[in-house]
Amino acid sequence: MSRLEQIIQQLDNPETGLEEMIPLVEEGLSLIRSSKELLKDAELRIRTLENPQEPAPETTPQPATQNNDGFSLQ
Repeated sequence: MSRLEQIIQQLDNPETGLEEMIPLVEEGLSLIRSSKELLKDAELRIRTLENPQEPAPETTPQPATQNNDGFSLQ
């Protein structure tokens, strides 16, 4: 989380050039995706602990090209 906050600060800095911003945005999006996966896994583990009799829901991996983080780089 702290790295993501650092990236946001750098992107908010008016002295950060466009060439510097692009890799920062890419890294930030990657961190967001990783965080979402960790959260999803933790939620699944919690549900399993709360209801051990219920079978765990199947998760389907999303294609790498699909952008589910709320940002679009079009």
